Amino acid sequence: MYRNVFDLLNTKIREYLRATGIYEPTPVQEKAIPKILEGKNALIIAPTGLGKTESALLPVFHRFLEVKPEKGISILYITPLRALNRDMLRRTIDMGKFLGIEISVRHGDTPQHERYRQSKKAPDMLITTPETFQILFTGKKLRESLSNVRWVIIDEIHELADEERGAQLSVGLERLEEISKFGFQRIGLSATIGTPEEVARFLGGLENGNFRKVEIIDVDVEKIIDIDVELLSKSEDEPLLDMSVKRCKELIEQHRATLLFVNTRDTAEILGSRFHIIYGDFPIEIHHGSLSKFSRIEAEEKFKSGSLKALICTSSLELGIDVGHADFVIQFSSPRQVCRLVQRVGRSGHRMGEKSRGKIISLNVDDFAESVVIAKRAMRGGVEETEIRMNPLTVLANQIVSIALEYGKIPIDDVYRIVKRTYPFHKLSFDDFMEVVNQLLAERKVSLGEGILKSRKKSRLYFIDNISMIPDERSYSVIDITSRKRIGKLDESFVVGNLFEGESFILRGRPWKVVSIDDETVTVTPIKDIGKVPSWVGEDIPVPFDVAQDVGRLRKKLKENKIEKLPCKEEDLKKLKEFIDECEPFVIPDDKTVTVESNDKIVVINACFGSKVNECLSKLISSLLAQKLGESVKAGSDPYRIILEFARRADVNGVVDIIRNIEPESIDVLLRIVVKNTTAMRWYLLHTARKFGAISKDARDIGLKKLFELFEGTPVMRDAIDRILWERMDIKRTKLVLDKIRKGEIKLVV
Repeated sequence: MYRNVFDLLNTKIREYLRATGIYEPTPVQEKAIPKILEGKNALIIAPTGLGKTESALLPVFHRFLEVKPEKGISILYITPLRALNRDMLRRTIDMGKFLGIEISVRHGDTPQHERYRQSKKAPDMLITTPETFQILFTGKKLRESLSNVRWVIIDEIHELADEERGAQLSVGLERLEEISKFGFQRIGLSATIGTPEEVARFLGGLENGNFRKVEIIDVDVEKIIDIDVELLSKSEDEPLLDMSVKRCKELIEQHRATLLFVNTRDTAEILGSRFHIIYGDFPIEIHHGSLSKFSRIEAEEKFKSGSLKALICTSSLELGIDVGHADFVIQFSSPRQVCRLVQRVGRSGHRMGEKSRGKIISLNVDDFAESVVIAKRAMRGGVEETEIRMNPLTVLANQIVSIALEYGKIPIDDVYRIVKRTYPFHKLSFDDFMEVVNQLLAERKVSLGEGILKSRKKSRLYFIDNISMIPDERSYSVIDITSRKRIGKLDESFVVGNLFEGESFILRGRPWKVVSIDDETVTVTPIKDIGKVPSWVGEDIPVPFDVAQDVGRLRKKLKENKIEKLPCKEEDLKKLKEFIDECEPFVIPDDKTVTVESNDKIVVINACFGSKVNECLSKLISSLLAQKLGESVKAGSDPYRIILEFARRADVNGVVDIIRNIEPESIDVLLRIVVKNTTAMRWYLLHTARKFGAISKDARDIGLKKLFELFEGTPVMRDAIDRILWERMDIKRTKLVLDKIRKGEIKLVV
C-alpha cells in the first residue's frame, strides 16, 4: 500500500519533486494521478493554484518513462493562448531536462529555424494552440510525428468547448485518432465548468456510436474565495470615475500585488489614463489583447518583479498565465458572469491553502445588485452551464477542406465518419454534410468524383487563409515614432471613423498624436493631452438569465424587508433598499413580475431575463408591432429592460397584447426571418462567407442586398443565422418565459 500517490510515480520523478521541495500531493493530485496512471480519459476540474497541471503531467511523464517511445511526438499539450504556451514551457522545461523529456513550443510566434528543427527531429512533448495543431496535419514529417502521440492534454478546456475553435479542435482530435498508431489518452483541465458532463463528451468524442468514457475528477476543495462588493457613493465635488480611481489606488496600496480586472479594453484605457493623469508615476500598467506582445510581456515582467503594484487587465489575464504572486483582485464594476469572477479572483492566493481575495467596485445600484448576486453565486460554486453548439457548418467546411488537403484524396464516407465521431457533429445528417460539400465544390475548393474527395490548388490557399476560426477584423499596428516600437493595434472601424493626422487618442493608458496613417500602420508620437478612447469589437459580456433572475429575487426580498446575509456592507445594501423604497408606489420588476411603462413615443419593458432573452424578446416584439402598425419600431435592450421607440404616440396596451399572444413554439421560425433585418446580419454573413471561402478575406464593401443574392438558400446563410441566434439570443429560455407569461406565472403589469 502506498503512503501517498507520489509513491506510484517513477523514482526519477519523485527525486525531482523532493529536489523542488514538494513532498505531499494536493487533493486534486491524490484523485487524478491514479486514474491517469490507469490510462483513463479524464476531465480534471479544480480551483486555480491546486496543482491541476501537475496532476496531469506527473502521471503522463511516469508512463512516458515506462514506455520509452523511440521517436515522434508522444505528448501533445494544447492551450487556448500563445502566452499560456510560453508559460507552460517555462514551467515544465526544467522537469523535462531532469527526466530526459524534450519539450518544445510551437505557435504563430515560433521562429522559422525552430520550426525546421522540430520537423527534422520532433520533441517528446509539444506545447501548442488549437490553430497550430491544425497545421501539423499538413506537413509530411510533422504528420508522421503526430501518429506517435499517446497523450493529449487540453488546458483551460472551458475556454474552447463552447466556441467554433473548440468544434475545430474536436475534429482535429478525431483526425489524430485516425492516424494514431497506439491510440491516445485524453485529459482536459479547467478551474470552472458549470456542466462537466457536457464538456466530458466534448473531450471524449464517440467510438462505435457511443460516447467514450471520460472520468470527471471534480475536486470540491474549499479553496476559500473571499469576495465582497462595495458601492461607491456619488459626490457633488468629485466625478465618479475619479472617485473610483482613488478607491482603487487605496486598495492597491493596502496589498502587495493587485490585478485590477475590467470588462472591456475601452475601460482599461480610460482607467489607465485617469491613473496617469491624477497620480503621475503611480506604478500601474495596462494589459489587454490589443497591446503588442512586447508591451504585454514587459507589463507581465514588471508586475512579476514587483516594480509594478498593479496591472489593469481584461480577460487577457483571466487564464493561468503566470504573472507572479498576486495577493488581491479588484473587479471594476460587475463581472456580469459567475465563471468570470471565479476565474479572475482565483488569480490571487495562487498557492495551496491560501484564500483567493477580491473586491467588486460598483458604480451604481443596478450594478451593485448584479455584483452582489454574482459574488454570492461564486462563493457557493454556482457557475453557469456550459452549452455546446451543434453542427457549426463553417467549422465543417473548414475541416472538409483541411482533411482533403491532409490526405490528397479520401473517400467522402470516411470524411463523414471522422466528423461524426465528434460531440459537436454527432447529430449531423449526411444530407447536411453533403450540402456543405456541394457548396465547397461550387467554390472549387475541393473536387469529388466516384465518391472520392480530392484537394485542389485552391484547397491550400483556403487553408492558409482560414486556419483560425476567430473572426477576421482588419486591424492597424500602432508604431511609436520615437522608439519605432509597436505599442498595440486598433480595429479598422475606429481608425476609419475617428483618426486622421494630428488627432489624438489613448492607448496603453497614455495619450498619442497621429503622425501618419497608411494601409496597415498608424504612426504616433506621445503627447500630454487627453484623447479619444479606441473602440474594440465584440466585447460586451452578456448577463446570463439566472443572474438576472437572481437580481429580480433580491429586489423582491428587499421590498418585503427580508434582508439576508450577502457579501457586502450593510450600509451599501441599505442604499439599494432605499432606492427600491423610493420607487413606491410603482410596481418593482422582479423575477416573476414584468412592468411595462410608456412616455409618449417610448415604451420600456422592465424584465429581469438577462441579455440574450431580452435581445430575443426585443426583436420579436418590435417586428410583430411593425407588422401590425405598418411602420418600423426601433428596439434596444439590456439585461433588465427592453426599450421600444415608435414613430407616433405609443399604445402600451397594444404592446402588452403582442407579448401575451406570442406563441412560444413559433419563435424559432419567426426569429430566423427577423434576424435577417438586423444590423448584425451583414457582419455575420460576411464572416461566414469568408470562412467558407466564398468571398475573399479582403472583401469589405459588399452590401447586405448583394450578400443575400449570393447566399440565400445556401449553408452560408443558414450558418450565419444559426450563429446570430446562438451567440446573441437564448431561444430555449425565451420560450420558457413566454410560456410562463401565458400561464400567468410571470405577471405583466402596466
